[in-house]
Amino acid sequence: MGSLLLIAVVAYVAGRSIVGSLARLAEAANSIAAGRLRERVPIKGRDEFAALGRAFNKMAAQLEARMDELEKERRRLREANARFGDALAATLDAEQLRRVIVESAVEATHADGGVVIAEDGSFVETGDVGAGGARLDFELKAGLRSFGRLLLVGEEFDVEERMIAASLAGQAVVALENARLHQMVERQALVDGLTGLANRRQADASLATELTRAERLGGPVGLILADVDDFKLVNDRHGHPTGDIVLRDLAQALHETVREIDTAARWGGEEFAVILPGTDLMGAAHVAERVRQALGERGLVSAEGVPLHVTASFGVAASEPTTTMSELVEAADEALYRAKRAGKNRVYAGTEQVTQM
Repeated sequence: MGSLLLIAVVAYVAGRSIVGSLARLAEAANSIAAGRLRERVPIKGRDEFAALGRAFNKMAAQLEARMDELEKERRRLREANARFGDALAATLDAEQLRRVIVESAVEATHADGGVVIAEDGSFVETGDVGAGGARLDFELKAGLRSFGRLLLVGEEFDVEERMIAASLAGQAVVALENARLHQMVERQALVDGLTGLANRRQADASLATELTRAERLGGPVGLILADVDDFKLVNDRHGHPTGDIVLRDLAQALHETVREIDTAARWGGEEFAVILPGTDLMGAAHVAERVRQALGERGLVSAEGVPLHVTASFGVAASEPTTTMSELVEAADEALYRAKRAGKNRVYAGTEQVTQM
């Protein structure tokens, strides 16, 4: 009886120990399953349950380390995406956008290098794009409009990195399309749609800027106002399409004659203006005379194919140190009025005729 009682006590104690160890393992496993990865099993002794506990703790530590790495990677990707979005929103310049796109894509996918190739053949690259290995190639396309291609090069790309690259490419297309639309709106706000020259708004801003610079640094600013002679008669005889041809031709003559630093603009209707920084009255008059002669030598044809001879009159003025914008415009307008009254197809600088007829 004593032996049986001893065996029963030993069995009970061993059973409680086994059940307790299993209960602690189950509790730790449930904690890890619930996301509490710091949970560990207390280890006592050197038996098989202690070995199982050490293996469990090692597995939990490795899982915790892996989750920390994944969290750091997710944080890095979130920050990269945030920087990418901020950069895309901060610039509407296509060249800067391409650089932001390729650098962000390379960073987010751990690529060795990348390149964005525009439709015109220009490109922006970073890293080593000549390395071998895997390649990711995305066409940056919105509808029927293509903005080029994004190419990433690396040793290998896993599924997540491919998804990230595709997502960034999609965001890049939206940003490039927004930049294109912004440039169109900006151009429409500052450029005359018919002639391609600066419009009145841009001309006013340019003239004000040049007068301010001349006041600060010294030197004159020349202003030419040009008006197509008998433009209403051209429209009445040949129609408005021919009138548009005449305006575009005068604009072309201005564009081919003036310097890059000058601003040629459609002042309004059939009237044009040229702003000439650092140019005195006689210098501006000579420019106007060259434009007048160039226009007279051009062979124009109406929309119906009828040959046309079109001329223009020019009024020229130049600023003094204290000349205001309104005074300069008024002086050029008065000179243009004199040219019209004197018979048209001529250049007047102030009260003096410059044209050699």
